Amino acid sequence: MANLTFSKKGVPLGRNKSKAENNSARWSQKEDAYIRIAVEKGLSAAEVGAKLGRSIASVLNRKSTLKIEGRFAFSPRGSQRTATQRKKRKAAAETVQTGIQILKIETGIPIPTKGRNDEQRQEIRNILKKIETGQSFVVPKNLVHVVRYLAKTEFEAYRMRSSPTSGDKQFYRLHRVA
Repeated sequence: MANLTFSKKGVPLGRNKSKAENNSARWSQKEDAYIRIAVEKGLSAAEVGAKLGRSIASVLNRKSTLKIEGRFAFSPRGSQRTATQRKKRKAAAETVQTGIQILKIETGIPIPTKGRNDEQRQEIRNILKKIETGQSFVVPKNLVHVVRYLAKTEFEAYRMRSSPTSGDKQFYRLHRVA
């Protein structure tokens, strides 16, 4: 309490104490009185902690230990939920319908395809059939892996190399090496 003085009503005067100075210090009666006044005035726990040189958690814990009724105002740095707020939020979460009530059986919905573009794959197959060693062709970036996969699985003797055709790497030139 060396850096902080209190008035007769328990209101702190002077400069704030640092948390390092008050890290393991015992709570004084004046600090307890200030917590009571702060709750009545509606100050936030962050403001009280800054003034007393204590953490927000220690101020809230001390308030609970002293069994002081009432709430601190919400901190501008972030909201501290009280136990009643947590209970209300938990109760609201329990009222949400879950499980079998959400599921519904529907008929007549078509089965989705795997996202393959068979026309493009067939076009790539035709190019790979015609291409000879030393020749190349250009494909968009999203088809490079498709060409490599088809060359590896369906044209096992082929060896392919790729290089971007422009700086933005949107198109690649694929060369048949062997």
